[in-house]
Amino acid sequence: MRNGVVVDIGGSGTRIGAVVDGRVVGVHGAEVATAEDLAAVIRAVDPLPSGVGVSVSGHVDADRGVIEASRAAAWAEGPMRSLLVALLDAPVSVIGHGDAHALALTQLPDVEFGGIAISLGTSLSFGALNRHGALIHPCGPTGWDLGHWRLVVDGGTTEAWWGLGGHGLYDLEREHGDGAAEIYAHRVGSFVVDAVQLFRPRTVLLTGGIVVGLGEALHGPVAEQLHTLPHTIPAPRVVFSPSRDTALFGAAVAAGLAMPAAR
Repeated sequence: MRNGVVVDIGGSGTRIGAVVDGRVVGVHGAEVATAEDLAAVIRAVDPLPSGVGVSVSGHVDADRGVIEASRAAAWAEGPMRSLLVALLDAPVSVIGHGDAHALALTQLPDVEFGGIAISLGTSLSFGALNRHGALIHPCGPTGWDLGHWRLVVDGGTTEAWWGLGGHGLYDLEREHGDGAAEIYAHRVGSFVVDAVQLFRPRTVLLTGGIVVGLGEALHGPVAEQLHTLPHTIPAPRVVFSPSRDTALFGAAVAAGLAMPAAR
């Protein structure tokens, strides 16, 4: 197993860690504003990495290693993989945030595929695996973008990236105080039901900073919403990630630095 470095560039900043014997260790934050900055913090973790995996929140063409657009890190837009390969002289994988979270499912034992991953943080990221545990890609070159999915909320509709992201939760907290978590959880459950009807997964991974922050407040409302599925669609198992660094685990798989869990 090769050792290397994994990086997650998201709305809450940049997180980086080493991969040693297939395990992500020593995760910490880093201040990054250019590809050169990123190469420098990668070298600080491992001067000679055998591989580097980068996960980015945004529209990513993983085949070319190009970040087409990123609200979280506009500085990273462009041919990130080729830039890092030139700066580090090491193989580099660049994938979208949603795909990284989906690949993290492969690190969990006793998980049945296919699966979908929904990351709830500053914004919304989505990824999917087929029944063999391989990524499902949309028709275009970049990963899934369900951020413009319309959610029905009190008083109308809103886009999922806002309604399920940090901005939407903040709005609910401002308007409803302690009742915000339950309202938000029912929003999440409604979105999960829609996604399950479309993708028919056996496992749903809910992950991201909001999932960690709200914890068990999400469990009951999400389970309640799943009871509304049509009887022809089996309810999936829902896994709530306890880690804010789930995308790093998937980035390690994409870079060939970690193997899927034995099944």
